[in-house]
Amino acid sequence: MKLGRHYPALTALRARRLSLAVVPWLCAFALLAAARTRAAVAASEDDIFQSTNLLHIAIEIPEQSLQELRSSPYGFQSRRTIRGRTKVKSRIIEGSRVYTNVAVQLKGNSSFQPIDGTPALTVNFDKFAPGQKFHGLKKISLNNSLQDSSFLNEKFSRELFASAGVPVPRADHALVTLNGRELGLYVLVEGYNKQFLKRYFQQADGNLYDGGILQDIDRPLEVTSGKNPSDHTALRKLVAATREPNPENRFRVIESLVDMDRFLSMMAMEALLCHSDSYSMNRNNYRVYHDPGTDKLVFMPHGMDRVLGTHRSGLDLAVVPPMLGVAARAVVSTPEGRRRYLERAGVLFTNLFQPERLCRRLHEIDAKLASELANRPVNRRFHLASAESHAQEVEDMCSRIFARAENLEEQFAQAPDSLAPSPTPKFDARGMAEISGWRPKVINRQSRMTCEPLKQDGKALLRLVVPAGIRTASLRSRMSLPAGSYQLVGEIKVSGPPGESRRNLIFAGVIRYWSDRFGVGMHSLNWNDINFGFDVPVSREPEEIEFVCDIRGGPGEVWFDVSSLKLVRRKD
Repeated sequence: MKLGRHYPALTALRARRLSLAVVPWLCAFALLAAARTRAAVAASEDDIFQSTNLLHIAIEIPEQSLQELRSSPYGFQSRRTIRGRTKVKSRIIEGSRVYTNVAVQLKGNSSFQPIDGTPALTVNFDKFAPGQKFHGLKKISLNNSLQDSSFLNEKFSRELFASAGVPVPRADHALVTLNGRELGLYVLVEGYNKQFLKRYFQQADGNLYDGGILQDIDRPLEVTSGKNPSDHTALRKLVAATREPNPENRFRVIESLVDMDRFLSMMAMEALLCHSDSYSMNRNNYRVYHDPGTDKLVFMPHGMDRVLGTHRSGLDLAVVPPMLGVAARAVVSTPEGRRRYLERAGVLFTNLFQPERLCRRLHEIDAKLASELANRPVNRRFHLASAESHAQEVEDMCSRIFARAENLEEQFAQAPDSLAPSPTPKFDARGMAEISGWRPKVINRQSRMTCEPLKQDGKALLRLVVPAGIRTASLRSRMSLPAGSYQLVGEIKVSGPPGESRRNLIFAGVIRYWSDRFGVGMHSLNWNDINFGFDVPVSREPEEIEFVCDIRGGPGEVWFDVSSLKLVRRKD
């Protein structure tokens, strides 16, 4: 594969990479993570996460136990983690090894499948047979990867988080059969348990919290291990700290409660990977460990099957995306927290998010899958696609990696104020505020249009010069709003320079990211008579709103009347 064919300009882009003074921090963290990994490898019987052989796992479950699993609760249940799923005993054969009395239970929510389908499974070798291990592991998950047909996102993403110094279970792959029925290819993931915790922490008896489904730390979280499962003092202190109104005090207190280095690295890597179904952006797919050794809370990622523009966010996701997680939002809404977050994101981008290296690693991970797929008869393929279409999926993933790297390069290259917190509008005595800070949006390195402010007849205008090859001039303005009720009013007015007549199609909208799930909520507006109302609840303040104005009419000169739109804060 010729990596350069994805984006030929990337070599030049890499030459302009950031040079940050905190690179020694990354090196030290990488060395520490490598030392821990080496210790874990030495302690295991043989490291299946680096093997070039694809595991073949045969699961045998008696018919009576299958009936129990068929009646097991599943799916979303009031959007809470399902506790007490049925566990049954099974026998597992892998190569010449036979494991008996192995606990098996169904898992998954949006990826859930019944036992007679392609079920995702939690497999515990130690629960009914103390001391029993599978390649040195007591607990694994077998994920059906229904939301990632490439089967590569989990292992690829987890290796990046680990390289950034974030504790994360390892992943690999296995071919699975159930009572002789071929289930196909699965993603094998190390379990979140005390054995995993010992790889990263000196003490493994602290509370390990499962974030569940769309639950933040201000909700009752399930404790999956820990010697004091009823003591949630540390989490309660953190929730209280996120509500501290003074930004300086808020960051100081949060830093005393949270392993801030790891937290910043986790948030930054979530943004770099467009992991929109994460803690920071969606209050989902995470664990929290209260480390007794440091008395600090450590956030850890989970569920990375939909990354790099495959779920809810595009590859142009902002370096500082809107964040729904209360702890994440509380940190980046402070000057010090935002500064350190951006610094960390820049370091990780520069040192780890290198598309040529990442694509080589991606092909290394895929090698044993591609080989197995190519050598199996058509009627026994573990992948719905052919070997050729699977190879295309890998190439598509590489293309997304290059595209994301290019977009991040553009964002970091912008003026510093473009990465600054979105301003809060200043409302006059009538409760009205102008929408300022309009900037052109650059898409996929298009030729840049020029944008300069003008004054005419006392009005504030923007003069846009749209170069050839671009048919849409897209302007964006972001602002942070406190809780309250708002109305967007006015008209969008554009014209050509004096003496020149132009006809333009105008599209306007409001982008809001908050909801029960992270995602873009685009509200289209009638361009010639705007009267759009919305509320910002206390639970979401400050909420970041993005206003959009797309002027469609091809190359040329356009004058945009920026005073034609007003934001009104309604009084209760």
